[in-house]
Amino acid sequence: MISKIKLDFQIIRNIYYRIGMLLIVITLLINILTNYEIISTGWKEIRLIAVFFGIPLYFYGTFVHYKKSKDFSFIKQTLVGFLIGLFIIAYFL
Repeated sequence: MISKIKLDFQIIRNIYYRIGMLLIVITLLINILTNYEIISTGWKEIRLIAVFFGIPLYFYGTFVHYKKSKDFSFIKQTLVGFLIGLFIIAYFL
């Protein structure tokens, strides 16, 4: 059986997932820019707020999508992407 690959932008109506992804991307950018001293270290406080709100929204959006579509392959793909992002965040801390 061939499984279809779902991309993140195919979840059009899930606002929780999109806001969570946006906050996680903002966190990654702030981590990278403060690590290379392009922006000041005062931005690290914003990074923590983005992490504490972004990750729960990301998981809630994924859960809501799964409840509606019962698509387990998307859950596996999302988990792999999340683990890669979590590794990047941990590396640049």
